Amino acid sequence: MKRKNFFVKTLGCKVNQVESAYIIESLLREGFSLSSEKEAEILILNSCIVTAKAEAETRKIIRRWLKLNPQIIVLTGCYSQKFHNEAARNLSDNKTKLLILGQKEKFKIAEILKKFFQEEKNNEFSKVFIQVEDVSQEKACFPVIIHNFFGHSRAFVKVQDGCNSFCSYCIVPYVRGAPRSVPAEKVLEQIKSFIENGYQEVVLTGIHLGKWGQDFKPQKKFTDLLWKIEEYLGLQEKEFNLRLSSLEVNEVDEDFLEFVKKSRFLVPHFHIPLQSGSNCILKLMNRSYTREQYMEALLKLYEIYPHATFGADVIVGFPGESEDDFKDTYEVIKNSSLNWLHIFPFSSRSGTPAEKFYNKVEPHIIEKRAKILKTLIFEKRRDFLKKEIGKTRKVVLENFDEIRGMWKGLSENYISIFVNLRDKKTELKGKIVKVKFLKLEKDYLIGDLVKDFQNKKA
Repeated sequence: MKRKNFFVKTLGCKVNQVESAYIIESLLREGFSLSSEKEAEILILNSCIVTAKAEAETRKIIRRWLKLNPQIIVLTGCYSQKFHNEAARNLSDNKTKLLILGQKEKFKIAEILKKFFQEEKNNEFSKVFIQVEDVSQEKACFPVIIHNFFGHSRAFVKVQDGCNSFCSYCIVPYVRGAPRSVPAEKVLEQIKSFIENGYQEVVLTGIHLGKWGQDFKPQKKFTDLLWKIEEYLGLQEKEFNLRLSSLEVNEVDEDFLEFVKKSRFLVPHFHIPLQSGSNCILKLMNRSYTREQYMEALLKLYEIYPHATFGADVIVGFPGESEDDFKDTYEVIKNSSLNWLHIFPFSSRSGTPAEKFYNKVEPHIIEKRAKILKTLIFEKRRDFLKKEIGKTRKVVLENFDEIRGMWKGLSENYISIFVNLRDKKTELKGKIVKVKFLKLEKDYLIGDLVKDFQNKKA
């Protein structure tokens, strides 16, 4: 087979990013070559449909790619899992061959493409080739083991897939299946691989991270995995960061709080989705907590780590959200330790209960409410950053900014920072250093290097 060039684009969550890294590595292993979008003969899109915007972006990218006239386009991920037949109908008249692969099949892309090019002359593959299996009954989580997390200074580790919470607005359970966990030994194998390749921060990620271990017999808790990772990292001779992508409020229990208090490696950054501060709306969303429970959990974490970044997802304009409901959300954000937000205008998803809910909120009202929350969190974030001036924190160096002549990094407590470090050596990327924060500029801090952690025990 003649060596073929490929390009991968990823939309959506950290899990998709990990899976795309696996796709890249598996294709390179099979003799394919990674190239730019314009030069690629094979264009691969790992798609997302968590919002209408992400869904529209998928269609937009495919339309643009068709104009580039590649040999083949591969559409995989959540969009193809849900809309494979629609995609096939809309694109069947184009000259470019289209492979539409589901969530399970994305891990076989290298194998499928290799077979495609071997059999191309025999025309075994039709113009539109669809391979999408139902994931609703899937029992195992494919253990994604990669050696390099392409383009990243911090390594994401997929430990879990799927969700069975069925929030009324969310399409994810329908396209990702039930919760499935990666065995602890495989998680440690992946972390070991990253450590051997120089990474010093690992970010645990999953579709519903806190569900890890619940599908095992006997069941295990997420904290069981955390303690195993803690023990493993403790055997190493370097400084490490352990970061969590997201946890639900009900998973901030006594076992987790005990881990937070005792861990040497867990960083002070907690993303706890809120979605709404109104108990009425939370019930309509099928979220299994109240505003009071949410604020209590955040307070417990804040008492351990007052300097942490506390982030949340918030949906604005959910059907039936009144001014009082929105005020409740505003008050929770204002009066809690939250200092970072992802704000999502409500997006109706096909096949979810919320799609049929009445009392839709007018778009101009949603836009107004979103702006109010953006202003609030902007002010809270600046106040948080100002309080950090003069503090010294661990920072992972991410990339050297040629314009500033400084390294850009991310602090342990999730602050973007420029470090007064002029050494451009590429081997510094991904390393942990100690930085004193000096001043605030826009939404980031400027700091001085204090001490290099390399080859030192904590």
